[in-house]
Amino acid sequence: MTALVLVEFDSSGIKQPSRSAVAAAQKLGEVHALVAGTGLDAAAQAASKLPGIAKVLTADSPALDHLLAEPLAALLVELAPNYTHLLAAATAVGKNIMPRVAALLDVQPISDIAGVEDA
Repeated sequence: MTALVLVEFDSSGIKQPSRSAVAAAQKLGEVHALVAGTGLDAAAQAASKLPGIAKVLTADSPALDHLLAEPLAALLVELAPNYTHLLAAATAVGKNIMPRVAALLDVQPISDIAGVEDA
């Protein structure tokens, strides 16, 4: 099983809630990270150094620069067939995007996870 985690970042690096999402995803199997926006070199490099990350995907586009729900949800739906799980941190961004992704995939989202005990 492979999980894809949407990784949020800013100029200081990977945000802590995304680090927690990556840690939880490790219980599900192999973990890939997705960084989206523009000028992703530093963020992609930082994501590649997170414990447990096997692969980093980048989506460099001005349409994704502000992590708006519509374009990012469309991207995640496009990537979804390659993954058993899609994860995002329980932040405003994650809570805005993931219900849209779930609706487009016709699946039930699970929100505000405190931890993963077993896959």
